This record gives sequence, structure tokens and C-alpha cells, in this order.
Amino acid sequence: MTPEKIALLQEELLGLHLAADHLGYSLERCQDLIGQDGLPPEQLERLESLTSRFARLADLLIQRIFRLIDEIELTGGGSILDRIYRAEKRGWASAAELIKVRELRNLIAHEYSTEKMPEVYAAVAALSPQVLTAVPKVIAYADNVINRYPK
Repeated sequence: MTPEKIALLQEELLGLHLAADHLGYSLERCQDLIGQDGLPPEQLERLESLTSRFARLADLLIQRIFRLIDEIELTGGGSILDRIYRAEKRGWASAAELIKVRELRNLIAHEYSTEKMPEVYAAVAALSPQVLTAVPKVIAYADNVINRYPK
């Protein structure tokens, strides 16, 4: 079973790298839009793209890659919170930051009130750098995990 999980991890890492690049691009394009009112539809679309890319990267990290590494290292199981605390022990990010990321991701997935969106955009802009900083650490750790198994 482990060779299949290693192959899946390699595939997920490619997606992680691409998702991080997309979030970084969107964050850069939206920096000057955060906190502005009365934006035209084109600029609102950029902010929507930013939030979507943030949520996608958060899911990919916490739901897929963290879980997959836990399974490969035989530390799987438990809740999302357990996964987050293991990620902190591995030095990827603080548990407090990862909890905020997860909570914001959930808010994005369930927020339908347009008047709250400026707060969501500001929170995404504030937390995106922490998520993007964690990505290379996760990739380096995952590469070490992959290299432990014979090809």
C-alpha cells in the first residue's frame, strides 16, 4: 500500500506547488483592492478568485497532504485538529495559524452574505503569507518522506 501512497503524495505535491503559485499570483494582484468599497465587477472577481484559491490551498494542505503524510508515517487517524498539531510538531506552521486558516476556509465555503466579504478578503490577505510560507516546508518534508522509500 505504501508505494501507492508515495505515488499519490508525489502527485499531490505537484498540485500543491501549482496551487501555491496561483494563490501567490492572486494575492499580488489583489493587495491594492483589500479594504476598498464599491469595486467594479472585474475587481470583485479578482477578490473572489483570491478567496477560492486560498480555500483550495488550505484544503489541499490540511485535508489531503497532511493526512497522506500521516498515513505514510503510520500516524494517521484522529481529527483535523490532531493533524494540525502534528503539522506544528513537524515545524510547518503554528497550530494557531493553521486553525485560523481552517476556520477561514470554512467561512469562505459557507459565507453567502455579501456585506461580510470585505472582512473575508482582509483575513485571506492576512493569512495567505503564512500558508505560502508553510508550503516549501511541507514540500521539503514530503520529499524526505518520499526518499525514505525505495523506488
